[in-house]
Amino acid sequence: MKRKQVKIWVGCGIFCIAAVLLSVWYAVTFNASRLVVPMDFGSGAFTPKDLPMLVSISLTCVYMFALFVRLFISIGKNRKNLAAADTTRKLNPKLGFLGLLGFLGLAGFWTYCASGDIFPFASFLFFGFFGFFYEGKMSGTFMDERFRENAARAQLRTYKLTFRITLIALVILCQGKLFGSLEYTLIATVIVLSLTLALGIFLPEYLLYRYDHDDQREEGGE
Repeated sequence: MKRKQVKIWVGCGIFCIAAVLLSVWYAVTFNASRLVVPMDFGSGAFTPKDLPMLVSISLTCVYMFALFVRLFISIGKNRKNLAAADTTRKLNPKLGFLGLLGFLGLAGFWTYCASGDIFPFASFLFFGFFGFFYEGKMSGTFMDERFRENAARAQLRTYKLTFRITLIALVILCQGKLFGSLEYTLIATVIVLSLTLALGIFLPEYLLYRYDHDDQREEGGE
């Protein structure tokens, strides 16, 4: 993504977080903490005071979904471009701070208690953005035969690890109800899959960075 696009996405994320925090304050102060603390929706009717919380949560969900889609589209385009390029793309390592968006997944525990919504747990996927830090460190690197071999080795190791994690998680979670609840099983599945996908995004960049620097140290030692 171009720097201007990154600024727009980051700005939208900050806006969504600020909107949620402001709506939480409003709900606690003026709306008896509705939609903030666990409540029985069947016993309460909708009121206009619920709008700030509903709007902020909806905007955040739309933002996360759009960011997921943009991420996978960007990854696909970058792989095609890199296959035909001689050097790695130029990227600012500071983009790795976008990985902090992964902590938005913790909001899932609150939304599940308040409204039964588990979608925010998928935000753990954003931890994969920490890989931008290592990719940025490799910006403009000439992709010779050794570099491409290291990239393929890093990708293969990542595939093996993520496959094992997914397989183990499925075997465990498919045994039955987690803590006696199908809902907890679903939550655990979303969390594990999101973290596994995040690992699949982050790990290849980290391993490639480590392999490349190990080779440079070996050459320097010789």
